[in-house]
Amino acid sequence: ASVMKLYPTSAALLFLGPEYRFETSLWMSGNFNPRRGVLDGDVVICGGGDPALGSEYFPDHYGDVTGIWVKALREAGIKRVRGRVAAAESIYDFDPAPSGWAWGDLGQYYGAGVYDININDNTYNIYISGKAEGEPALIDSVQDWGRDITLTNYLVSSGRTDRGDVYNAPYSEMAWITGSVPADSAFALRASISDPPLALVKKLDGVMRSSGIRIDGLPSSFRVPLDRSAGQEVAKTLSPALAEIVRVTNHESVNMYAEALRKHLGYKMLGQGTFSAGSAVIKQFLDSIGCEPYEAVMLDGSGLSSNNNISALMTVRLLVYMNNSSCAGTFISSLPEGAVSGTMKNYFRDQLFKGRVVAKTGTITSAKSFAGYFTTMGGRRIAFTTFANGFNVPSRTITDYMECLVKEVLLKY
Repeated sequence: ASVMKLYPTSAALLFLGPEYRFETSLWMSGNFNPRRGVLDGDVVICGGGDPALGSEYFPDHYGDVTGIWVKALREAGIKRVRGRVAAAESIYDFDPAPSGWAWGDLGQYYGAGVYDININDNTYNIYISGKAEGEPALIDSVQDWGRDITLTNYLVSSGRTDRGDVYNAPYSEMAWITGSVPADSAFALRASISDPPLALVKKLDGVMRSSGIRIDGLPSSFRVPLDRSAGQEVAKTLSPALAEIVRVTNHESVNMYAEALRKHLGYKMLGQGTFSAGSAVIKQFLDSIGCEPYEAVMLDGSGLSSNNNISALMTVRLLVYMNNSSCAGTFISSLPEGAVSGTMKNYFRDQLFKGRVVAKTGTITSAKSFAGYFTTMGGRRIAFTTFANGFNVPSRTITDYMECLVKEVLLKY
C-alpha cells in the first residue's frame, strides 16, 4: 500500500535535491504591440510538473495564482488578446493515471491523475444535501474547479456514513455520482478534476475577462507550441522546496504527489515524462544500493494499486541507505510521528513509543503496513518494515500485533 511512497520520495530527494523547485510560467506568445496593448497571439501557461500548484497544503506559498498572473499581464500592458488562453505542449505524456489503478478510483480525490499542469491537488468539492432516509440526495453547488463538468447524480440519502463514489475518466467532461451520503446532512464529496490543465486555462480566461482584458478566442483543451525565442515570459511561479512537498506526500499520504515525483524523475533523468521511465530510474537506484529490485512489481509509486509487490527486506535496505545518506534528516523528518502527526496519529499511542517512532503507513483492502524508524531504550535507531496481506480480521488487530513486535525490539535493544 502507501509504503510505496517511500520509493519515489527518497529517489527524488537524492536525484533532484531537497531544494529543487518546480516551475510554472506564463507567456505572451506572438507579436505584442505594447503601445496599443494588443497581443496578436495567445496567452500560454507552460507547465513544469508542479504537483502542488495552488494546493491547500501550501496556501501561504502560492496565494491567488491566477490573480497574480493577471496582475502581471496588466503590468505588461496587455489589453486585448487576439488569440486565446491556452496551455503549452506537455512535457509529459498524456497518460495521467498509472495502469495499475482501478477504474473505480479514478474519480475519487485520492485517484487524481498527474499532469504537467496541476491545480488544487487536482481535486474539487461537490457540496451535497442529504435529505430524509431513502430520498435522493441533492447537489447544492460545485467548487470552481469542477463547474465545467456535467454531473449525473444517483446519490441516495441513507445512514450516517459517506458511501458516495464519483466516476469519471481523464479528460472527460462528464462524471457520475453513485452510492449514498448521510441522511439529513450537509456533505462535501471530493472528486478528481478530469482535465486540470483545461480547468486552469478556463479559470485564467475568466479572471482576465473580469479584469477588463478582451480575449477574442475561447479556451480549449488544445495544446499549443510555445516558441520561447519569439515569446515573452510574463510571470513565473515556483513551487515550495521539494523537501516540503515530500513531507506532505509522506505525512498526508498524497497519491498524486507521489506519482508526480515518479513521472518527473523519468522526465529529468531519462528525458521521458512517463511513469515507466520514472519506475526505471527508481529501480536503477535500488539496484545501485543493493536492494535487488528485479522481482519487485511496481505498478505505481503511491500504493493505490493492490497488485504491487515489494519485499520488507528491500524496504528496510532502502531505509538504512537513506538513514546514512546526505538527505537523511530531510527524509526522516518527512515521516509522521506515532500518535502525533499525519497518518500515524492513531498508531503507536502507548506512552512507551512517545517520541520514538516515525513511519510511513500503508492501508488498502486486506493490506496493512508500516515502514520507518524507531529508537530503542538503549538509544539505537532501528529501521523496520512490517507487511500484512490477505488478512480477514479487523485491521486494528493486525496493527496491534505490529506494535507489539516493535515494542519487543524497542525494549530489548
